[in-house]
Amino acid sequence: MYATYFRRAVYMALVVTSPLAAQETSSGRAATDTSEWTRRSTWNVSVIQSRPQGAFGQNVGLGYGADAAWMLRLDDAGVWSIRANVGVAAYGDESRQAAFSETVGDRVTVNVSTTNYMIPFSVGPQLTWPNGIVRPYVNAGLGGIGFVTESEVKGTSSLVAMASTTNHSSLAGSWVAGGGVYLPFTVGSKHVAIDIGAQYFSGRTTRYLAPGSIVDLPAGRIAVTPLESATHTAILRIGARVQP
Repeated sequence: MYATYFRRAVYMALVVTSPLAAQETSSGRAATDTSEWTRRSTWNVSVIQSRPQGAFGQNVGLGYGADAAWMLRLDDAGVWSIRANVGVAAYGDESRQAAFSETVGDRVTVNVSTTNYMIPFSVGPQLTWPNGIVRPYVNAGLGGIGFVTESEVKGTSSLVAMASTTNHSSLAGSWVAGGGVYLPFTVGSKHVAIDIGAQYFSGRTTRYLAPGSIVDLPAGRIAVTPLESATHTAILRIGARVQP
């Protein structure tokens, strides 16, 4: 079950962050290797676990996915930086088999699956201790958590969706605070660091779906019952930071 969540969340994270990566690649081609922008930029890619808190945690369970971050050093030492994060975590999944159509009946069946995603994002300053084999950091900022519930239809022996629809979407603004440590090492000429950290999202009240929020009714109709609460969430991450 968690493997399914993770695969789908990683896919959505790549969809969300690929335009940023493409922008960095194209700008890198246009600029020289010694450009100030390139020299001060670093990228993070991490796997994440979301841990809903309070009433939110009573409604939904743990989520698993991935995120990416871009950082711009504001000084040569790297003490002060601007950090921007965006990620995707899947926190609930339901599936069932159904007849492809009333005409065909059960001779041809399909898998109907519904997945709930949260999309945490933030931007703000980061303060880092820039020296040593362990380099702690703290960050803060503004951001939010987007919620998307998507249903899709696949053949029972196919990995490609034939059709999909978004059942619900919403957005909760948030202030964000976090911290962690970098464990630096080098790979060839690249400066790399293991990034182990966490962020706390003090999400505002919004409506979202969870497993059981969508009920199938006769004649192909559905009943959607959103949940509503504050969306306080802790995001745990482990990943790698690379400086071009």
